[in-house]
Amino acid sequence: MKWEVFATAPDQLTAESWLGLMRNAGIECKLQPGDTVAFLGVSGLPTRIMARSDYVQDALTVLNAYLADSNTVPSDDEITC
Repeated sequence: MKWEVFATAPDQLTAESWLGLMRNAGIECKLQPGDTVAFLGVSGLPTRIMARSDYVQDALTVLNAYLADSNTVPSDDEITC
């Protein structure tokens, strides 16, 4: 089974969030070994996300759809409190 890096998150928390998104979509993925070190706590450094090579295109599709949706900022008229 070959793993490929398909995305780099700005930090470990974002990477963990994206990892959950991928797993919920049924895509096998993991963080790049060495980008995080558990005993040092949460990393604020870029963290690579890997998927099995046969899932890379699906992973990119899911992530790009999520990022496109999250980049839409509502106007002041649409914000409710």
